[in-house]
Amino acid sequence: MERLTGLNYKEWLRNWRLVLGIVGKLHLTEYLIPVPPEQVIIKGSYDKHNFLVDEFEKIRDLMLLTIDPEFRKDFESLGPYELMQLVEERFQKPVEEERARIFKRLAECKIKEGSSINSHVLQIEAYIGELYKLGYSISQEMSVNFLIASLTSKYDLFIQTYRKEDQKRTLMEMCPLLTLYESLLDRHSSNGSATSELSPVKRRDKKRSRSSGHVSNWESTKSDTVTERLEDAPNLLKAQVQLDRTLESSDLESDDD
Repeated sequence: MERLTGLNYKEWLRNWRLVLGIVGKLHLTEYLIPVPPEQVIIKGSYDKHNFLVDEFEKIRDLMLLTIDPEFRKDFESLGPYELMQLVEERFQKPVEEERARIFKRLAECKIKEGSSINSHVLQIEAYIGELYKLGYSISQEMSVNFLIASLTSKYDLFIQTYRKEDQKRTLMEMCPLLTLYESLLDRHSSNGSATSELSPVKRRDKKRSRSSGHVSNWESTKSDTVTERLEDAPNLLKAQVQLDRTLESSDLESDDD
């Protein structure tokens, strides 16, 4: 059981309710420790009352062991019900302030030029995890929306493709897709640089092969590779490979000009 430190009070309460529910003791946190009976109406009523008080105190002592020593003494004289009420009352406002601060960071999080898409996704995942500990849960769909909103115009074609896809994905499922997209763009960029360094003879050969209806060896090999990737890739990846083919075609057309 994670120790109560203040900002994690929502998770601490949730865990205790879960544990006590499993062992059948959750009802002990729903009312105050009963007052001893003033007179004995049924033989053994005091014994039953003392047994019940012992149950309350055992639960309370166990809960105290999971509270930070800094403010544990403030809860020592309380029963389980009062303890939980005071924990919520004391830490609710600080948690709301911290939650607003983290949510602002998440909303303003943008990927930096040259940074890894994997580390960026993990950063967003970390913010969402912190919010969950503070009692605020974000759905997978909303998490992906935050990721998409954090991307730059470099990823516009990827976003358009994703929006057209029916299948919903998690943050971790988006990682390899974005990584593939980046690799396609990087390869296109490097191919563009290489194309600009081709000699005039090679440029004319390439142009002649296109005008005569024949495909050069370079184009044929490239086309075969892309086709194989299209056959093996899922729907979204197919679209990204198709983008790669489109980018390559635009290079060839620019060469013709």
